[in-house]
Amino acid sequence: MRKVIAFLSSMTLDGVAENPEYPDEPAVPDDPRPNPLWSPRMSSIDTLLLGRITYLKWAGFWPRQKNIPANPRFVKEFSEFADRAEKVVFSRSLPSVGWSNSRIARGNPREEIAQIRERSGGDLALAGGPRLIQSFLDEDLVDELLINLAPSLVGGGKPWFRVRPDPDHESDVIPLGAVGRHDFRPVEAKVFEDGSVYLHYNRVR
Repeated sequence: MRKVIAFLSSMTLDGVAENPEYPDEPAVPDDPRPNPLWSPRMSSIDTLLLGRITYLKWAGFWPRQKNIPANPRFVKEFSEFADRAEKVVFSRSLPSVGWSNSRIARGNPREEIAQIRERSGGDLALAGGPRLIQSFLDEDLVDELLINLAPSLVGGGKPWFRVRPDPDHESDVIPLGAVGRHDFRPVEAKVFEDGSVYLHYNRVR
């Protein structure tokens, strides 16, 4: 089955998307090494699942990066990868898309993913923001989690995961199989010089 792999490219220790305001333009990484989240997987992924904001930022940035000689190898490779991948944009308000191989999905993520999985192909990269990630988790559609964990507590911002406040829970235990609970098995972990940690998890069903 074609897996849905969620990419959480920047998460703080308190579970917040590191940039509460998405920057006007993604930054070109200055690290010449392969990207631990994306580099090992670009050959097996043929579909990008994006939200409206992420799509607009990426569409205005990534297509031209492959033509800039000074860019690191990964940036050029990702630019080519993003161009050729099918891009499914989950939005009810975006009127149209202009990036090659892009289309808009207006309906429920579960229905859209079911239709995609009926066709042969590679894995699907879920690369939207917290709201899109949460909508996929709500439908239990995420098969793998890839997280770049920053060693910071920021105390505010957009949380990657939806948590229901329940301060008076008698046992403080959410049992296996409970609605909203998702269990994952660790596959890999790496610590980098800047203190960030790369985490890879597979869904346990």
